[in-house]
Amino acid sequence: MLPVGDVYSVLIYAKNNGYFTELNDLYAQIPERECGDCSECCKGAPAAFFLEYLNVYTHLRERLPQEQSVIVRRAIGFFFLELVEPEQKCAFHGGENGCLIRQVRPLSCRTFGLLNKDDYENMEQKRISRLKEIAEGFRTTHGIELPDALLVSRPFCDKSRGPESIDLSTVEECRVRLTSLDSRIVSPELVFSQRTYLPLPAQLAMTVLNPGVRGKRVEIMREYLKGSRELLDKYTRRGHGFKF
Repeated sequence: MLPVGDVYSVLIYAKNNGYFTELNDLYAQIPERECGDCSECCKGAPAAFFLEYLNVYTHLRERLPQEQSVIVRRAIGFFFLELVEPEQKCAFHGGENGCLIRQVRPLSCRTFGLLNKDDYENMEQKRISRLKEIAEGFRTTHGIELPDALLVSRPFCDKSRGPESIDLSTVEECRVRLTSLDSRIVSPELVFSQRTYLPLPAQLAMTVLNPGVRGKRVEIMREYLKGSRELLDKYTRRGHGFKF
């Protein structure tokens, strides 16, 4: 969402004002469950609030220097192909090594598998409904047909083990608190229009890529659907050597 220079400014401001401490306190209230390691929840990518993205960005910079280049390239690929390649895995998934950012994973990851089946399926229906609106927008505005597989609900997770499910109201309360924290570090207008609640890899890509390159998204989507990766590979290489 912000270029790298602005990310550092906001990051320092958030740290100096104790917002990361508040974030960790919020995370501490979410029960931990033992993951079944099936990676089904790592298909696509988690949505994250902007403060959560800053937390992950710091972790990448300080703890994962060797993985930065690969993660950046994956994040750029996700940004361009989010709506046309349903089989993408999260850019932060490390294959056999599992989640590379588990310590700082966002709320959406922490609560996956904790809701009861009815609440989860209700949330999935709302997500699919929003995607159908997006698909209709691309159809009418750009003449692009998004893949049907994109509009399929993700299966309910029944493989994790541990505490009982949590109420949807608990998740919503956490989201309200995160919305409030975001509104302290960026424009409230951006926050309440949900422009700071975006897929985590997309937020990283938007830091790495300049606005002109980001503006190529529809063109790259259209080319990819026709079977070509030429533009995609060209702009993915732009992330090589990005300095955190």
